[in-house]
Amino acid sequence: MAVLRQLRVGQLVSALGALLLHCRWVLLNGASVPYRLWTVLAGAFPTVLWTVLFKQAKHIPDDIRPPIHIDLLPTLNRLLLSPLGVILVTLSLIPLARYVYFEGAGDKEGEERGRGRAYAISILLFPTALWATAWCGQADVSNFLDLLAFGSYGALHFASPIIAGWWIWGFGSQGAASTFGWTLGAQNLAGLATHLVFPNAAPWFYDVYGIDAAQPDYTYNGNPAGLIRVDTILGTHIYAKAFGHGPVVFGAIPSLHAATAICCCLYVVRYSKGYRGLAFMWVYCFWMLWSTQYFHHHFAIDLIAGTFYSLVSFTFFSRVYLRKLDRAHYANGLTNGYDRLFFARRDGEHYSDYGDKMLRRWSDDDEDACGAGGAGRGANGAGAVRLSRSSSGGSGAARSAGGYAPVPDAHFGSDGDDVDDDDRPPHGLHPGVAGAYLSLEELGPGAGEKDAAGGGRSGSAGGSSTRGSSIEEKRRAKGFGAPLNGGGAGA
Repeated sequence: MAVLRQLRVGQLVSALGALLLHCRWVLLNGASVPYRLWTVLAGAFPTVLWTVLFKQAKHIPDDIRPPIHIDLLPTLNRLLLSPLGVILVTLSLIPLARYVYFEGAGDKEGEERGRGRAYAISILLFPTALWATAWCGQADVSNFLDLLAFGSYGALHFASPIIAGWWIWGFGSQGAASTFGWTLGAQNLAGLATHLVFPNAAPWFYDVYGIDAAQPDYTYNGNPAGLIRVDTILGTHIYAKAFGHGPVVFGAIPSLHAATAICCCLYVVRYSKGYRGLAFMWVYCFWMLWSTQYFHHHFAIDLIAGTFYSLVSFTFFSRVYLRKLDRAHYANGLTNGYDRLFFARRDGEHYSDYGDKMLRRWSDDDEDACGAGGAGRGANGAGAVRLSRSSSGGSGAARSAGGYAPVPDAHFGSDGDDVDDDDRPPHGLHPGVAGAYLSLEELGPGAGEKDAAGGGRSGSAGGSSTRGSSIEEKRRAKGFGAPLNGGGAGA
């Protein structure tokens, strides 16, 4: 029994060590520890900067601060939530909805159709949904509703950027998580600047001082409003202290709670498949927008402003960075955290039908932008993309399995011989690291024989070259040109 117990302990320690080695390999993805820490800190820098500046805002001298507005937001809010206001805002969103419809391939048919139609409908329904959140926000106060609103406004608001960052690292393109940090930080910095140069009173101000209150100044303390009831329920004084001595008391517009929720959900929608991400966005954002008004922390007009700030920031970083990252990710077969963690895939080993479809769509967009036969596009155009050299056969068996089994160019010698420089740990979460590769039956005839001892790849250089040429011909037939250089910058 003692020997058996020692064996079990040894197996447990071995399994734990293998798991830790695997997680280290997943997180580093071929980079050094200092470099990976640098990418994380660089992505978090804008948000950290916003936090520091927000805390220091209380030190701004009162004599250089602008006057506080107390009449503007209630008036604009009444106009916005009126039937005419909802209709006018909906009509004003038609150009944006039309743009998103075509940008999201809503006009395509069959498998090439994107989610543009659902996006356009969501945009046009947003004003009505906002009115619904305001109406629900007038519900009678109860402990159940207080805790329900606290779940989004008080808890998930602070946790959601961290959760979203990990989710994007797991399912998005390499570098998208760092870009998310910059998107979030940019919108928050713009929001803080607006709070300081255009201060406005929140709904709680009128609950405390009345609708005919005297002109306030910067000596007024903040107020937790409805969150004071959460303090009572939980038996704490967290929100009474936090809001009572808040550095920015009159920062009603824009609502950074709304902006943060929209920003997180835009990234989730971008890197989710099907309509699950969009459904999540509707549920979570409705929950957040309702809770802000239920607690009397924001008007509906503040939420529209926060949404606008988030959309502008997301659009900018999407155009400047995300498109390049996504193209490189799909064209070069790069991996995300989920691929490495559960399937032990390396960069250059993850080609999928979904990536093919996205590359075809972007290639079609490029052709439409440049015109038929436009300069710079084509089989070898500088802006075109194709998949890296692959060892998968042309039979399509691997495609039906969800992807290819490529060998990146970096793993071939000058004469085309396979070079075994696999950096993966010797143990994986699945049975053997070799389980991450497709089997010989999936690769098709002539794929070579696996080394029985190491599960490695061995085959003739001529066979690899022939199969690579077959894949290249198919990619070129689809309009993909030379491979992109490099991939994303982060994990």
